This record gives sequence, structure tokens and C-alpha cells, in this order.
Amino acid sequence: MVLLGRRRAQAGFTLIELLVVIAILGILAAILIPNFIRSRASAFLATCQLDLRNIAATLDLFYNEHQVYPNTGSWIGDLESGGYIRAVPRSPIDKAAYAYATDASRTTYVLSDGPDKYIQAGVSGYVVYMPTGGLAVGLPSVPTP
Repeated sequence: MVLLGRRRAQAGFTLIELLVVIAILGILAAILIPNFIRSRASAFLATCQLDLRNIAATLDLFYNEHQVYPNTGSWIGDLESGGYIRAVPRSPIDKAAYAYATDASRTTYVLSDGPDKYIQAGVSGYVVYMPTGGLAVGLPSVPTP
């Protein structure tokens, strides 16, 4: 028999409680997501810098053996087939090959990535490695070798 005077036990949350929880989650997401994006972009930039340094070391090995740097058009194949490196790293952002150019005498080169792939990390421009100047970040253009 059902008693009419007693209230049924209420289960669940009120609308206000649910809205408060959703608001708190929204605030946390607004704080954490931009930090995550900046951290990811910084990690991509650090990977790019490390890759350029590693490729530069490999190019120096090639230079020590041949007294010239590899040709601009065949540098990846020259390094991989010559046993200098198993696989030349690719850009962490778009997985494209890093840009490489050498001068006519093949005594210097420019190795670069960009432009503007690392804007979230506070870098606008190219990431460039040259044997004479080392690593440079945020250049407006790639210098000629």
C-alpha cells in the first residue's frame, strides 16, 4: 500500500549542481588546453633543433671523408646510402624533409625548417643551422650558403 503523505526519496543531482560542475570543468579546460598546445609546440621546436644538430654532425662526417658536402639534390640519398645515417629525420610538424642547400663549391651549407611552423612556441620564422653560425631560431628568411 502506498502512503500518500510521505515523499519519495530523491535520487540524482539538481540542475544547479550539474551546471556548477560543468562550469568548473570548463574553467579547467580553458586554463589547461592553451598550456598543452604551447608545450606541444615547444616540444616540436626542440625536436627540430635536435634534428638539425644531428644532421649537421652527419654532414660533417660526410665532409671529413669527401672534403665536400653532399649535393643539394641528392643529400638524403648520399647520407643514407653511404651509411652515415640510417634515415634522415623529417620535420616534426609536417613530416617533410628539412631544406638543405649548399654553395657551388660544396664547402658550406644551410639546413632549415619553417617558416612559421612554431608560432605557438613563440617562434616566428625559420629555424636554421649553418656550420659557420650554428643554430638560429626565428630568422625572417633562410640565408644563402
